[in-house]
Amino acid sequence: MRRWLASLAIALLLSSLGAPATLIHAFAQESQTSAEGTTLVPTAEFRLDARPGTGSIDRQNDLITVNCPAPQEEAWALQVQCKPISIPVQESDVFCVSFDARAIASSTDGLGSIHVSMATNDPWEPIEEPNGFRSFDVPNQWHPFRICFRAKQDYDANRVYASIQCAEKKQRLEIRDLKLVGLGNVPDASLPFTRLFYPGADNDSWRTEAQRSIDRHRKRNLTIRVVDAARQPLAGATVQVQQQKHDYAFGTFVGNTPIHAGEDAAKFRDQTKHWFNRVTLPRYWADWGTDRPAGVVKADATAEWAIDAGFEIKNHLLLYPQFIPDRVKQLTDQPARFQTEIETAMDAALERTRDMPIAVWDAINELRDVSLVGDVLGRDYYADVFNRGQRSQPNARWFINEYGLMTGGSERSKHLTTYIQQIEQILDSGGTVEGIGVQGHFQADLITMPEAWKVLNELSRFQLPIEITEFDVDTRDEATQAQFTRDFLTLVFAHPATTGFTTWGFWEGDMWRPHGAMIREDWTIKPNGQVWEELILNTWWTNQTVQTDAEGIATVRAFRGRHRVQAEAQDWARIQTVNLLEDKTITLQIGVGGE
Repeated sequence: MRRWLASLAIALLLSSLGAPATLIHAFAQESQTSAEGTTLVPTAEFRLDARPGTGSIDRQNDLITVNCPAPQEEAWALQVQCKPISIPVQESDVFCVSFDARAIASSTDGLGSIHVSMATNDPWEPIEEPNGFRSFDVPNQWHPFRICFRAKQDYDANRVYASIQCAEKKQRLEIRDLKLVGLGNVPDASLPFTRLFYPGADNDSWRTEAQRSIDRHRKRNLTIRVVDAARQPLAGATVQVQQQKHDYAFGTFVGNTPIHAGEDAAKFRDQTKHWFNRVTLPRYWADWGTDRPAGVVKADATAEWAIDAGFEIKNHLLLYPQFIPDRVKQLTDQPARFQTEIETAMDAALERTRDMPIAVWDAINELRDVSLVGDVLGRDYYADVFNRGQRSQPNARWFINEYGLMTGGSERSKHLTTYIQQIEQILDSGGTVEGIGVQGHFQADLITMPEAWKVLNELSRFQLPIEITEFDVDTRDEATQAQFTRDFLTLVFAHPATTGFTTWGFWEGDMWRPHGAMIREDWTIKPNGQVWEELILNTWWTNQTVQTDAEGIATVRAFRGRHRVQAEAQDWARIQTVNLLEDKTITLQIGVGGE
């Protein structure tokens, strides 16, 4: 059974991308509030826990008031928590933490923030993976939250409890009508959910600035001069400019689905070619990846498919400390052997892919979470990883990749500072960092467009290409999912420092978070998929027909990339393929006249 995430986000709107933020309180949608089931814990039975010196939590009837005068290191310093429920839990049972909440603006830094979880008591473990601990913004108007969790296994009675944690930031919150509801083993489609909200989505002011930036940075002038056999200008000739490929990388992660047999795999291959010009290919050195022969064969076969299909290729990845094989992690007390194992694996991956036309490699992924390699070999070793890759495959661009910069909620600024420091350290150590990857796995913490622009600006200090490397929006609210996809994709495409945007899959049948897909399992397209197709293959795709002037000249403002140019006059045509990266003038001579 696929897991479900309820999410909410509030956006800030700027009159332009560089203007001060104005908080907008506009809620046009209603959340699906039905949580039909058995109330297991009413408001009165939730315990109010306040660590001394951190603030206060009070209850009056069904209203709970939380006052956090200063942010705390642990969000659970102020929390509302129920006792473990007295009934056994069966695998796939669903529970809904149901309440309304609002932030008191006069006592809150911006939006409110809460974390909601369902977990076991000892040891602590979320009952649902990977979404067992979720973060939400809280607006300054009452808003319903209906947050569902599906049990990943059976649990004994008196083990599972729900918690709302409130001490992450300076804030005053009100929570009412709190209850924990048991829904049983019901399908995802019947579950209540909280809609994502995106105030200011109908205001076009920032989009006007984005369109100006797109026109400036993503387009070039293509001037076509049409002449006859005697090289005299041909006025009134018809010129068609039809785009064949984007210069900008619009990509997707594909996993091993392309090398499967069957109808779904065939549709997957066709759809990938229709929507994308780049694919991110898995090459994970892990117990379940290329540390075993089957993993190597699958990685090679997927790469061969991508090459044969003509995609630009990105390899993911060379070093991922999180998934280093367990047999190697056990060697941390033997640094020389530990280093030899790592370098043997990296060299094997580089050798197997040396002759492949790889455009981009993720050299290192998610250093913030796991410092294992740096702890054993020193932080300067990260520079050696980049240099090792660059020496082996100098034609590829070598990226660093990290998450939490767009999706980190109130931790976003801290994560960005850490990322900048890591990049600076690698560069200072002589590492050949050639690109900066920014993940975007959105759930309940949608970023505003001005905030996203600010993140990209901060990373632009390195004067390196920036790419959104992993994008999805995990929600059942398909309407706002599509709206956010449109806005975020437009914002990123408009930023001059970016060179690519990659979705982390697109088909529900092969997504790590199925609700984030753009195409359902039955191959019907979702609203966010319609947005993708409209932008990539229509709005940002050159297809123009013009006439030459008296001087035999026609000019088209075209998107950077490869174009088919055809000029017609007097029943004759001349065709040329043009790779447009900068302003360019071409001459097409048609064999008419000049007799």
